[in-house]
Amino acid sequence: MINVLGGIGLFLLGMTMLTNGLKELAGDALKKWLNRFTGGTISSVLSGTLMTMLVQSSTATTLITIGFVSAGLLTFVQSIGVIIGANIGSTSTGWIISLIGFKVNMQTMSLPFIALGVFVQLLAPRDFKAAGGLFTGFGLLFLGIDVLQGGMASVQDMIPFDSFQADTMGGKVILIVLGLIMTVIMQASSAAIAATLTALYAGAIDFEQAAYLVIGQNIGTTATALFAAIGASTAAKRTAMTHVLFNVATAIIVTFGATFMFKLTEYVTTTIHDGFDETLGIAVFHTLFSVVGAIIFVPFARPFARMIEKIIPEKGSFLTRNLDDSVAKVPGVAVEVSFNTLQDITKELTTVIIMLIRSQKRTTEADSKLNQIDEAIEKTRLFMDSIQSTSKKDRYKHISLLHALDHLYRLAKALREQHPNSLQLQPMLTKKWLTVLEEVLMIIDEDSRLPEISMLLQETSAEMAAERRDKRNAYFENSVGNMVELETAVSKVEALLWIDRLVYHYWRTTARLAEYQTATKKSRHGEATKDFALTD
Repeated sequence: MINVLGGIGLFLLGMTMLTNGLKELAGDALKKWLNRFTGGTISSVLSGTLMTMLVQSSTATTLITIGFVSAGLLTFVQSIGVIIGANIGSTSTGWIISLIGFKVNMQTMSLPFIALGVFVQLLAPRDFKAAGGLFTGFGLLFLGIDVLQGGMASVQDMIPFDSFQADTMGGKVILIVLGLIMTVIMQASSAAIAATLTALYAGAIDFEQAAYLVIGQNIGTTATALFAAIGASTAAKRTAMTHVLFNVATAIIVTFGATFMFKLTEYVTTTIHDGFDETLGIAVFHTLFSVVGAIIFVPFARPFARMIEKIIPEKGSFLTRNLDDSVAKVPGVAVEVSFNTLQDITKELTTVIIMLIRSQKRTTEADSKLNQIDEAIEKTRLFMDSIQSTSKKDRYKHISLLHALDHLYRLAKALREQHPNSLQLQPMLTKKWLTVLEEVLMIIDEDSRLPEISMLLQETSAEMAAERRDKRNAYFENSVGNMVELETAVSKVEALLWIDRLVYHYWRTTARLAEYQTATKKSRHGEATKDFALTD
């Protein structure tokens, strides 16, 4: 038994290292791929399938998908296609194990990969260390299968598999539940599939038993999404619900149509391979399971999406609806979600400032909006603090957004520190700024116009600074000349400095958001990202 547990542990460690290495090496490319090739439902399914085959993790694909839905880069209907595709792509692990895992000496094959991976991680430059993790993970994965094979022979005598025959409904249900439990405990369907294939290869179970275990494992793989959805964003909960409903419904259909599925599996396997290879047959069955589900669900993707949206309506602050801790594990996507959140906060702050200027007084509605903004800024700060940007491009954009967040914080703080009556002391300046803010509010949702907004506000800030210098001196001269009381002059100077401070932080916020947008556009066109040109 210890060999089985150790083999599963090595396999899980290998899968984790392999997935992390692939995500780090190809994360940005996968993000671009998903954004470009998810138009209709069919293309979304194909994108999800290919992405999962590349990173060998349906969980990674699901997290990226949640992030894209949160960022508004994918519709929820498109995300359903990607999730269905991820289920198909995750079956590739079974193919790798059945075609390679039992045909060569695993230990002989795995050790050179582990050695190469470790040396690359220790000696290679930072940009290439991820490749070392990939090689090490690949080697550990197959070493785990080798250890698993050695331990499975003894386990078959300890576990009464004969008691769980697949020829009765009760036996089928027990096998499905066992498969579910295996995946929940291991927290990885690929490891559960590997254990099932190894047990089948060792003769501990027969083909039909293995097939029903696989059905249970497909249900169990939704546990990760369910756990991730606890306390998460609405997008994450809806995605988890999609995963659960798709896998459970498909499992029920496949279970009742098992006789047909077994015949189809046998036909496909014998077509690929001379004779019926049981381990390859399980890989084929696993793929057919997901393909059958896709055929049934894809035509009804839109009504399915509407049903889930009714079951899980949007809740919480609209400003932070996209912030999800699970998304933070995919830096490129998390940074993009942060950008969209900061853009929403900036827009909401714009409406508050316009409201204050028009009313010339503090209102309950303005205070309520400011409270929501303060909470959103704090939540965004915590979210961005959890992002671990490793690539140079992600770090550059991450830092730009941290600057924008800091200016938003200072802008909100300034709005609370000064009483809005100060606006009445500078009617000409506030009227001029109101015109600029109204113009900004009309176009702030258009990402491509952020540089234009930044330039407009830079000019406004420069004009405000000039007004501050000239009028401040003039107010004190009038006080010395007994034209106004000193207290009035001081009040006007304070109002002047306050407005100048607001305009400055508002400009710097948009400048940093524009800097992020420019860097994103350059990376999409393959241009190099230069060092920061902005200073605060």
